[in-house]
Amino acid sequence: MTTLADLEARVRALEDIQAILQLKHRYFRLLDHKEWDELRDCFTEDVQTHYESGHYRFSGVDEVMSFLSESLEGLTAGGRFALHLGHHPEIELLREGAARGRWTLHAPILDRGERRVGRQDSFYEDEYRKEGGVWRISRIGYTSYTQASWQPPGFEMSVGDESDSRAVNANARSSSRL
Repeated sequence: MTTLADLEARVRALEDIQAILQLKHRYFRLLDHKEWDELRDCFTEDVQTHYESGHYRFSGVDEVMSFLSESLEGLTAGGRFALHLGHHPEIELLREGAARGRWTLHAPILDRGERRVGRQDSFYEDEYRKEGGVWRISRIGYTSYTQASWQPPGFEMSVGDESDSRAVNANARSSSRL
């Protein structure tokens, strides 16, 4: 027979898993938007990284944030843009206040400088810790799986405020009325 205590424990577990899912999605969004102060709050102070199959290892939130901000600002300045799309989460609660997760990353990449498009596929393995009632990333990294790029004919690209699609949509609607 299921007791009230059993049900409460199951609800707490579901709430923890949902909070971790939101944390990881927030990490991806803040990374892409380069919102560094908010992204910093996703990590524990002693966070450890093993990005790019372990080639980029950093300890502590200051080192991690320096690496992320400098790398992404540099790539963007060079005309390279990516969108981090995390899928297929597997979250495992290990004990009270500790969890780990696995994610699949698909990152479409647009490179204005090289006039190329591409994608990167990777597998993230993370650890999470609950501090003061809030889940944070305590260990994060990914192993690269595939990477591809190609130069499409007639390459055009807009990013950010330039990517307003109203004119394209208006042309499509007027073409469909002909």
